[in-house]
Amino acid sequence: MPGVRIVTDSTCDLPPELVREYGITVVPLQVHIGGETYLDRVDLSVEEFHRRLSNWPNHLPLPSTSRPREEVFEELYKQILKEGESVISIHHSSKLGNTYAAALAAKNNILAPASQIVVIDSLSASFGLGIIALESAKRARKGAHHVELVRLVNRMIYQTHVIFFTDTMQYLAASGRMGKAQAALGPTPPTNFRPLLRLEDGYIVPFERTRTRTKAIEGLCEFIEDFPHIEEMAIMHSNSSNDVETLLTRIAPIFPREKVFVGLFSPVLAAHLGPGSMGVTVYEGGIF
Repeated sequence: MPGVRIVTDSTCDLPPELVREYGITVVPLQVHIGGETYLDRVDLSVEEFHRRLSNWPNHLPLPSTSRPREEVFEELYKQILKEGESVISIHHSSKLGNTYAAALAAKNNILAPASQIVVIDSLSASFGLGIIALESAKRARKGAHHVELVRLVNRMIYQTHVIFFTDTMQYLAASGRMGKAQAALGPTPPTNFRPLLRLEDGYIVPFERTRTRTKAIEGLCEFIEDFPHIEEMAIMHSNSSNDVETLLTRIAPIFPREKVFVGLFSPVLAAHLGPGSMGVTVYEGGIF
């Protein structure tokens, strides 16, 4: 039986060791800083970008991002098919960027049976996308066939939940990706406003109108406590180690802290969220 290759993009926030262990192919997005363009997590490390972000000069334009070119996906898919594998390509929410559209266009440019390349909108981002890609790769490693894996991904999408806050709304507002949250919070929300935001059907939507960082962290705890069964959890952040420790201590009676994945947001996501941002991904599981 031919193997299945899991492809995703660099907003998945998976650590390199897991990417290598399970043979996941990660396509990098681009980060633009001044007149320079960097490949996310390739020639711009997570640590270096967060260091720059923490000391961002007020007079400089904020960093921006862009999707991979269609040709990148097209060449990748052709190479995987040539190696005798099929492709399941899972990407961050199409409501937050055009990576999914680029991957889909690349698939449509290739003369191959539709079942050999499947492109899926995760309706998620960060470790919400990462958990889906990782579990799919684990199942593929165990020999799960293509159709079974597509079904798995489509089920996991609705069992994976992402909630977050930013230390300032400046970066998210400038990114143009606030979506439905923009309408609820107003056209120009205060830059020091820290509402809890959630990904819902791929859109960023308001979850709770917290105003302080302490209240926002309490809101993350309450969000986690609402799930009767949690199979996987991640805490992602941008230079917020102390607050991560606070959250881990608070949730320890609910979910073992040693099982919580903790990591920094990818440069692409951090460029839109800004320094001091923090979020939680919960995968319910329990139905497979």
